Amino acid sequence: MTRLLDVLFDRLAIFLTATALTIALVAMAGQVFFRYFVGASLIWAEEVARYALVWSTMTGTAVAYRRGGHVAITDLVARLPRPGQALLRRLVHLLVLGFAVILAWQGWALAMRNFARHQLSPALQVDIAWIYLAIPFGAVLIVVAALEALLRGEGATRGSGAP
Repeated sequence: MTRLLDVLFDRLAIFLTATALTIALVAMAGQVFFRYFVGASLIWAEEVARYALVWSTMTGTAVAYRRGGHVAITDLVARLPRPGQALLRRLVHLLVLGFAVILAWQGWALAMRNFARHQLSPALQVDIAWIYLAIPFGAVLIVVAALEALLRGEGATRGSGAP
């Protein structure tokens, strides 16, 4: 199971995050080039960059959480006795799990409402629901990472050991 999760996070999620960031970078670089050197603006570049950043944020957040890469205040945890540290870490993972479940549920509902409305993005004319799907997708990845951390009983499943 760990191998499957490693592939999911270390291959798929990182690939999606890096691809989305690359798309955002290329779109914004293209916008700068066209605006300042060609004298014309790309009407779709800002929208592409914004939507790519949404996707990269949601997938990247899950990867960082699984690796223990988020900023953490560890002073309180370090001052507790070992059993208290373990309890606090589990509590943090439970809170993250609860938040991610709500985020996935509400994000899915938001995306489905937008699929039903067929709302299109202004410049790209893409169904906006495809952008909103980043929310439940990233949240489900966070749920998986939180469950893994709880089952392993670790502060962070892979990394610094911070909660």
